[in-house]
Amino acid sequence: MTSRTKLLRGLSIESAAIGLTNFDAQKCRSIANLVIIQCIAVYIGSITILHCVWNPYHATLDYDKLARIMYLYDSQACETRHNVKAAVVNLHLSNDTRGLDVLPIKWAPAIITVSTRLSAKTRTYIEASIAVHVSWMLSAIFMLIFIRSSRHDNILKIVLAIFFYITIFIIIFDVSMGIVYIAHIQQSLTKGMIIRYSGWSVDMKVSNYEDFAGWLPIMASVCWMRGVFILVLNVIMCKVIYHIRKKIRIKEFRQKMMRTKNLPVPEAKFTQPSNRNVLHFRTGEFKPYVKKDFSHKFF
Repeated sequence: MTSRTKLLRGLSIESAAIGLTNFDAQKCRSIANLVIIQCIAVYIGSITILHCVWNPYHATLDYDKLARIMYLYDSQACETRHNVKAAVVNLHLSNDTRGLDVLPIKWAPAIITVSTRLSAKTRTYIEASIAVHVSWMLSAIFMLIFIRSSRHDNILKIVLAIFFYITIFIIIFDVSMGIVYIAHIQQSLTKGMIIRYSGWSVDMKVSNYEDFAGWLPIMASVCWMRGVFILVLNVIMCKVIYHIRKKIRIKEFRQKMMRTKNLPVPEAKFTQPSNRNVLHFRTGEFKPYVKKDFSHKFF
């Protein structure tokens, strides 16, 4: 085996060892498991809202009622699943035209719709959040699969990059939703404001209408930001994945530098001189050998 073959084999062996270390692989497993648990918890909470579990007629406490009519229960979307009571107000109008040539007003009950824009928007945000969490969970599952094999380094790099950017998007999405929901405190300073704004003022009663109810948007904002603690944990996960990807790039850069600096010695090749009028001689010869012509001495 020549030295060139040994060098090429060494480079091929070194290029196959870009994969994660055992410690980094264990960190990736822990991160993926934590993401899967978060996604399952989000799915369970979202299903209860989308399937209209939080019916306000089943609540007894004031804050439970207000949370359901403000965020958790969209009566317009759930009317096909549950019989929502219509708030009917008896409004009597006189049909006496007093001799004037006008048509009498037909009597009809005035119906107050018990739907709210906030609960409808929450339902839309929940559907978007489920779509994002599905992609996040799939990237975590793929990361669990490919960190076990050292033969798919290129695929592992792609999976880590996808997981990293989806996690960043999840963090930005949670923070933006937290900001949106904390702004709802302007229309929920009291319990009476929540009931009047949502349209449940006829059917829904609370103990004291002047009590402060700004805790509801605050708690909704905290829930969107995963209790803040899990949000900080997701930021730490992003930092860990970033450093792991950085280590892989450093390994690839070192291998590239090794290939460019430690090139194998090329084999000697004979090339014909481009100009035959030039006298070529080997390195080390100070004076080229010139064949002399002695024919003039004999003729």
